[in-house]
Amino acid sequence: MSAESIEAVLDCQTDLIAAIDAQDAGAIVRASEALAAAITQLRNVETWPSDPLAAERLRGALRQNQAAAIRINLMAHWTRQNIDRVAELRAVKARQNLYK
Repeated sequence: MSAESIEAVLDCQTDLIAAIDAQDAGAIVRASEALAAAITQLRNVETWPSDPLAAERLRGALRQNQAAAIRINLMAHWTRQNIDRVAELRAVKARQNLYK
C-alpha cells in the first residue's frame, strides 16, 4: 500500500463530500466513480502500512469515508421525506378534484 494510493482515496473522498454538500448530482456521480477507481487500487492490500504517517492517513481516509456515508444517508432520508410529502400533496389535490 503506497502513500500515493491513500492520498488518492482521501482526495476522491474530499471531492465526493464537497459534491454531496453542494447537492450536485453530476459531480456526485463523477466523484463516486473516481473514488471507486481509487479504492480498487487499495482493495487487494493485506497489511496495514508500516509507515506511521501512511497509517494515520489511512485512518483519516476511513474517518472521512464514514463522514461521507453519514451525509449520503441524510440526503437519502431527506429525499424520501420530500417524495413522501409530494405524494401526500398530490393525493390531497386528487381528492379535492373528486369532490368538485
